[in-house]
Amino acid sequence: MENLEEQYARIIHAMSRTGILISLPRARKPGMIGIDGAEYPVPTQEQVVELFTHNTELVSRKVPQGFDRLELTPLAMPISLLMDRLQDAILKHAAEGNIFQTRSSATAPLVPVRVNKEKQVWVWEVLMQACDANELVYFPQEYSSSHRGQTKLEVIHNSQMCAFPGWSVGLGESTPIMPAIGQGKMLGGRKQLEIGSSPNEYLRTIQTQAYQGETGKTLEDFMVEFLTRLETTHEVSYDVKDNNALWCLGQYFRIPYAQVVPTGRWVRDVGRVRLDMHRTNNKQCAQSWGGATTVRFGA
Repeated sequence: MENLEEQYARIIHAMSRTGILISLPRARKPGMIGIDGAEYPVPTQEQVVELFTHNTELVSRKVPQGFDRLELTPLAMPISLLMDRLQDAILKHAAEGNIFQTRSSATAPLVPVRVNKEKQVWVWEVLMQACDANELVYFPQEYSSSHRGQTKLEVIHNSQMCAFPGWSVGLGESTPIMPAIGQGKMLGGRKQLEIGSSPNEYLRTIQTQAYQGETGKTLEDFMVEFLTRLETTHEVSYDVKDNNALWCLGQYFRIPYAQVVPTGRWVRDVGRVRLDMHRTNNKQCAQSWGGATTVRFGA
């Protein structure tokens, strides 16, 4: 995989520029204020390198399967604040004329995207209420009342999901656009997840042996990945026009009439990010949606 230190520096730079990282008054280190009001310093480069060494077996298994991109996610951060940071970043890039479609490779031409002047991040009201009340279930084993998942507060202090309090550290795939149906490659004994399945189907798949060590992505993962790509390549992510919208399989919520998971996507036609929720058995959207995963390292 690409030099870990370089990836770390790039992510820290992006999070600093977008206001995710602040100078913590008590710790006197860069980090974030969590949903509980506590300070969560960002892990240092040395700590991240040591964590990779501690998880050598998992790293050596998942890198050949295509997981070669460092992910550093502030899971303790309020989702509403991340949404604000995302909106600010999109506005800044739009004002600079420096925001483009997702490219499948670095050699592809840059194509500008329009940005909605009135609302750059649209959020379904029911999802916003669930986020504000911290009612989303994290990393469910099934999408039902027997989910066996955790609350946000439980996750940020679970060293198997957040190797450092409040911070998830792991690996994602570097492919900017998820494989189309029939285009997934077999890498290291694992077939790449293709678009076209429902959240229920993806969850069952990633619980099989070849996908061991993987979890679904969360809204926090989606937004930090979007921000990092925007800051480093000036491109949007998860454009539904590219058949690349994301099921956030790592979260679950029950509304009165359905089991749902959050979703994230860039909507090119209206020029903004859209965050909402869909039923876990939804096949109607499946031709344009996929279930990318993250390998999270435990302490």
